[in-house]
Amino acid sequence: MKKSFVLVLFGLFIYMQLFSQGGNSSIAPFKIRLTNGQGYTYEQLSKNKPVVLIYFSPTCDHCKEFTEAMLKRINKLQDKQFVMISYENLKEVKAFDDRYKLSGHQNIKVGSEGYTFVVQKYYDIQRFPFVAEYDKTGRLKKIIRGDVDPEDIASRL
Repeated sequence: MKKSFVLVLFGLFIYMQLFSQGGNSSIAPFKIRLTNGQGYTYEQLSKNKPVVLIYFSPTCDHCKEFTEAMLKRINKLQDKQFVMISYENLKEVKAFDDRYKLSGHQNIKVGSEGYTFVVQKYYDIQRFPFVAEYDKTGRLKKIIRGDVDPEDIASRL
């Protein structure tokens, strides 16, 4: 009986490790609609170039502050590709994009995954902004969750 209980606990532990957010070391298999109406997927990312995936909400004040802080540093971040993803409708995401002129930067893609929540579920996102940074080989370097000061998040990129 004790042996079975220990085995079940061990099995649960292994399951939790494999399927928790920490087990996702590759980028989420996203499919988004860009603000210009075109589709864009994780497969279209440039190879051998670091990726910063940002999950945000256009109405989130921390997301707005983070975006402003990131844009102040954008000249130093040209070696990275940014994918900003929201679940909100494309009209709201486009208004956010227009406000910050994000699509004017070659290394920034902005769009919505709609209500599929693939990215949100993949990373178990609870707060915004959420940032996942990958190196040029596609390996996860770090995750920064929304409970950090927006200016601090931008400075960590």
